[in-house]
Amino acid sequence: MYLYLIFLTGLVLFIVLFSLIFRKYTAGFKPENNQISYEASADIVGQQIRKISSRPFLFGLEDNLVSDEDFYFDDVNFYAIDNKQQRKAVFPLADIIELSKTSLTITNDRVWQVIIQKADNHKIVFKFTHNYTLWNKDFVKFYKKIAQTNPAAIKSKWSLWTM
Repeated sequence: MYLYLIFLTGLVLFIVLFSLIFRKYTAGFKPENNQISYEASADIVGQQIRKISSRPFLFGLEDNLVSDEDFYFDDVNFYAIDNKQQRKAVFPLADIIELSKTSLTITNDRVWQVIIQKADNHKIVFKFTHNYTLWNKDFVKFYKKIAQTNPAAIKSKWSLWTM
């Protein structure tokens, strides 16, 4: 009887300690982009945009680590689309000043970040995991497009072995 009580108490203390440590080390990792001007999300299915992000699964903990939006691009723009609130933000690819890997990996997917410099000199940071697969190579196309548009923006080398 006492053994079960000790085990249950230890389990509860472990969960509390794990959540406190997780909050401490992930605080500030997910960017809060309050200065983004979103517009109503029109139907973009007819446009030639390519999705570059995926949503990792970590039992809800990923909500503290990656941005809420889905990310797309075309030849001219980068799109942040919030499907929950049906809105989108559009940024020119030339405004991207950094594309880099972070040190965090969620279920073997590296978290990448895109930093965009707005005209009024403030920066917007988006963090996401790529959706690169054997059949979907849109993230590599996005990487090469940024390297072509602004080579100084590429801060991390992409390869199949270090994605």
